Amino acid sequence: MTSLSAATALLLWLTTQAPQAPKAPAPPPRASLEVRHIPLAQVFSGREIILEATVTPASRLGALIAHHRTAGEAAFRETAFTLTTEGDYAAHIPVPPEQHAPVEYYLTARDTEGKESVRFASAEHPHTVLIQVKDGVLESEALLASYDHRRSRVSLFAEYVDFGSTRAGTVRYLDRYYRLEADYLHRLLTEVAGVRLNSIRIGVGHLRARVPPIQLPVPADWPPLEGPPRTVRTGLDYGFSELDVGLSSRFGFTTKVMLGGNAEGFSAGLGGQLRIGPARGSHVELGVETTSGLGTTGTVRLAWDTVTRVPMSAALQVTDFPDGPAGVRLLYSADFELSPALTLGAMVGYQARISISGGPTLGLASSYAW
Repeated sequence: MTSLSAATALLLWLTTQAPQAPKAPAPPPRASLEVRHIPLAQVFSGREIILEATVTPASRLGALIAHHRTAGEAAFRETAFTLTTEGDYAAHIPVPPEQHAPVEYYLTARDTEGKESVRFASAEHPHTVLIQVKDGVLESEALLASYDHRRSRVSLFAEYVDFGSTRAGTVRYLDRYYRLEADYLHRLLTEVAGVRLNSIRIGVGHLRARVPPIQLPVPADWPPLEGPPRTVRTGLDYGFSELDVGLSSRFGFTTKVMLGGNAEGFSAGLGGQLRIGPARGSHVELGVETTSGLGTTGTVRLAWDTVTRVPMSAALQVTDFPDGPAGVRLLYSADFELSPALTLGAMVGYQARISISGGPTLGLASSYAW
């Protein structure tokens, strides 16, 4: 081998042994977007649904969306998650107080590259959140539904009551009265401090009466000393208010306050009534009412609704109203619901203050609700 070829071979060998320039390191793979979410099982009616999620890495999140609807609806609505102070994400879905149907939802996420994916449940199989409703709310709504969701009502009532006539000696005394009332009722059906306020009622009344001048009975041969006493004419023009309270689904209490005036002056009255049984159904009422200068009435009433759209009741009263001796009344009434708005009522009865004297009761009522 010549010296030239040996030098060339040495040069080539040295070239192959020269250090290579270092290669740039490959970039690390990008971390995948992760969404962690714990689903809700139920929420109270009237409170919003708060969905929470943790996203890692947060820098890769473009948007996190909750797709939700009320059970039975076809389309989903969208609510975006927002960053909370704790560094996580939350979406707030309102639930109206009147909503009882469950809420269905699923989650989707979109990363910073615009890629969107389903992260929890799906449109075909959404997750269901039950709406928890208090028993009292359900009872109030059922009661309002029984009135066809009509909260207001105006009523008119007319009553003629005849206790018969009584003779004292040769004098015949009448014992009767009539009463007219008009009122407005509003159904509150709202709960306050654990007690349901069913309704309030305000009204006005007009009462006129003729009663015997003495306590009866008296001997048939009773002789007037200075001529026969006159029949007492009394009455009252008054206003009143009532509050009906539901203690439970089967117990209720009504309070009544009355203020009025007549020829003798100012008069006031109080009343109370306990209901045992559902308000719209068969129940028993125990009540007492007293009015200064006119007397007191105690009532036991049985109401039933066995005939569709014709609620009825029967009552027994012990009373010295108005300003007379004690007597007993037997009453029967029926209301005819001509429509959900219009009702007509009738009342008949018989009453007596002494065994040989008695007379009929006739009453008419009407009401309109909206």
